[in-house]
Amino acid sequence: MKGGSYDDVMHRRVSGFVRTLILAAGICLAWIPPALAGPARQIEIKLPADVASETVFIRYRLDGEELGGWVQPRHGVSSYFISTTREGRSANRIKALLYAPGCALQTLDVVLAGSNSQQYIFTCQPLASVWIAGKLIRSDRLYGREVKLRASYVARWAQAFLGLRDDIVIDVPVGDAVDLQADGRFRMLVPDLSQDALAGAPDHPGALQIWARDRTSEDRVALLIPAGLPVTKRPIGGLRIQPEYPPEIVFAPCSANPPQVHDATGFALRPDPSGACDP
Repeated sequence: MKGGSYDDVMHRRVSGFVRTLILAAGICLAWIPPALAGPARQIEIKLPADVASETVFIRYRLDGEELGGWVQPRHGVSSYFISTTREGRSANRIKALLYAPGCALQTLDVVLAGSNSQQYIFTCQPLASVWIAGKLIRSDRLYGREVKLRASYVARWAQAFLGLRDDIVIDVPVGDAVDLQADGRFRMLVPDLSQDALAGAPDHPGALQIWARDRTSEDRVALLIPAGLPVTKRPIGGLRIQPEYPPEIVFAPCSANPPQVHDATGFALRPDPSGACDP
């Protein structure tokens, strides 16, 4: 037979048929109809060029969610993207609280229905800063841990805006971490939230908290409670929002997780009945 034996010819024909099937299968696997794949639904939050992306805070909630979520900060990005699809269901609305250092707080409330992707431009509205100078007493309540101090703004009005339960605390990190000096004194720069259209509004209750955090792990060690000044009720605690603060405020630590104390024989002792949170 021309072109080789009968077995050779059949081998070539079968091989060609198999190659054709493989090629066809490859094409089918690579092509997914848009209707089946489903378009990605998301919202893009564009950042100003002069705002460091890793310092931006975004707390959001899609309609239908119980807890909502946070945007994980990243260095060197110009936008953050939030998926608006959960478990195959597309949300119809997103609400968010946004903050960047040096800028006023912003809220976002966007109806998503009828669009696969939307965009929100974060425009920085400059906000001045104020100093807080403090002196820490009862440093024994830090239990010997090396700490640094960080401030946060507790937005007590944000639960209702986002549609979250009242027991979910929304705290926004503000200002840079500062060291505690050997004599217990410190100074930190925080935004002047009294001039913020949201935080300074009479119907938007909130407070400034100062936390002592473990220098290595960043875990919360103690909340600093101001002594001799009007403070918000527990469990929020902290300083009321003011345009300026006294030259020096005395603080006492309220331990977040006091270590378990044992006696010489190993039995656990009850905590001090005076309470670690009393200045």
